[in-house]
Amino acid sequence: MAYTNKAYANAVRDGMFNTDDVPEHVAREIREYEAAIYQHCQIIMRMQRNEFSDRDFADTMIEYSEGAIDNMVCAVRELREKQKESIKSAALSHNDDRRKVAECAA
Repeated sequence: MAYTNKAYANAVRDGMFNTDDVPEHVAREIREYEAAIYQHCQIIMRMQRNEFSDRDFADTMIEYSEGAIDNMVCAVRELREKQKESIKSAALSHNDDRRKVAECAA
């Protein structure tokens, strides 16, 4: 029985887990989140089996893992937003520096 988390599937479709456009340290963190998400998907698939006599407990673990995956997707989204802000801030700082140099030269 395959399991697909909707939030993760949408994030993958939107390119949030593509690491081609981020610095290596950010890419490494995204890959770690993705590995953890994969582990939670494995837990969910295991807990969905009928071998567990305590269905309430198994269902609780499924809910926990689904919530964890959703939270990690949000964490990756926030990480990418921070990266974009960092790039934007660096560009603004660079433009301010160029303006100051131009003013000094004038």
